[in-house]
Amino acid sequence: MHKKYAGKFDPYFTFDQTAILYKSPSDSSTQVWHEAIAFPGKLIIKFDDFAAGNGAIYAQDSQFVFKDNVLQNKRRRVHELLVLAFDVYHQPVSKSVAQLQEAGIDLTKAFATKWQGKKVYVVGVTSLDQKASHFIIDQKKLWLLKTVRQAGENQSVVDVKGYQKVQDNWIATDLTFSNNGKPVMHEIYYNMKFPKSLPPEMFTVEGFSAARW
Repeated sequence: MHKKYAGKFDPYFTFDQTAILYKSPSDSSTQVWHEAIAFPGKLIIKFDDFAAGNGAIYAQDSQFVFKDNVLQNKRRRVHELLVLAFDVYHQPVSKSVAQLQEAGIDLTKAFATKWQGKKVYVVGVTSLDQKASHFIIDQKKLWLLKTVRQAGENQSVVDVKGYQKVQDNWIATDLTFSNNGKPVMHEIYYNMKFPKSLPPEMFTVEGFSAARW
């Protein structure tokens, strides 16, 4: 993945998304999220109105959650979706390997197969019915199609679809999140841009409240 695309993606990315949140398959609500990323490893999300002060930052392999511009909690969290969808193309392979191992993915296990009509590589398990964290990438395109995080009997899945070429960058624009087979969120990206730069302070706890893009 790194060898194919290193140097071919812009280092800064901003977008809006429609986030459909499911209480049940027939009960959902919709929000607008604003997101900005500095590759590798820095993501800020603002929910609905920028001024409301609600959102999150992912940086230094940690998650920071805010409400009314006040930090509510911080925890160690490798964001494997961020690593596999974006950071793998921008950072040394050794860094990605260390992060994915921390996320519980056994990189010594991998095989090639056909899945949903595509030739794919599956990494982290020896069969698709095995209950363990893993991910699936397209054999030819070498981009992410699915992540699975297994924690005991709890399984969180992200299906990654809708790849579009935006300013010469291939971006997945349709992501579905599920927990134990039930949908919990559907993200649809739009208004995608690749600015020349983003201020580094916007990815810090101190800079969260003032961050705009």
